[in-house]
Amino acid sequence: MDNVFIYGLYILIWPAITLGVLILICTATYRDIKNAQRNNQDIV
Repeated sequence: MDNVFIYGLYILIWPAITLGVLILICTATYRDIKNAQRNNQDIV
């Protein structure tokens, strides 16, 4: 493989990883909010 391809792939994979982590955080936060509302509790 060419080094340019490897470096390009390395640089382009980070936005996908970041998006995955962001989706994970947002999903967990949404679940916590819904669970707190269901149990009539505060988030903090």
